[in-house]
Amino acid sequence: MFAIGLLLLVLALAGVVLAIVPPVPGIEIGMIGMAIGCGLSGALLVYLDAPSRREPPPAGTVRGKATILEARGTAGAVAGYQMIELTLEVWPKQGGVPFQVKRKFSAGRLGRIEQGGKIDVVYDPANPERLDLA
Repeated sequence: MFAIGLLLLVLALAGVVLAIVPPVPGIEIGMIGMAIGCGLSGALLVYLDAPSRREPPPAGTVRGKATILEARGTAGAVAGYQMIELTLEVWPKQGGVPFQVKRKFSAGRLGRIEQGGKIDVVYDPANPERLDLA
């Protein structure tokens, strides 16, 4: 979302330039409208998804990146979404040795799942089995 907001801001800037120096006579009003629409929506997306607005990880946990090694469906569902058991290889952000964890998640929380895909996680260094999506 943050990247889309930045792209909309760039598009708004291009609209301002085209309104000032129009390549075709008579499109100034359209370019001004495009610049205002893209600028406002881009600024809103950048603000809402800014890294500084993200919640810090819960106390006692740290962030890391995890690679999906294996994903398989399991019996049961939560809120209508199938439960998926993931085998993850977690890479701590502060360096350290990567480790593997098996954990079940609701498919509704995961989005697109593919082997080799990367996801952000938070985990307890004292008990790496306590892992959740970031």
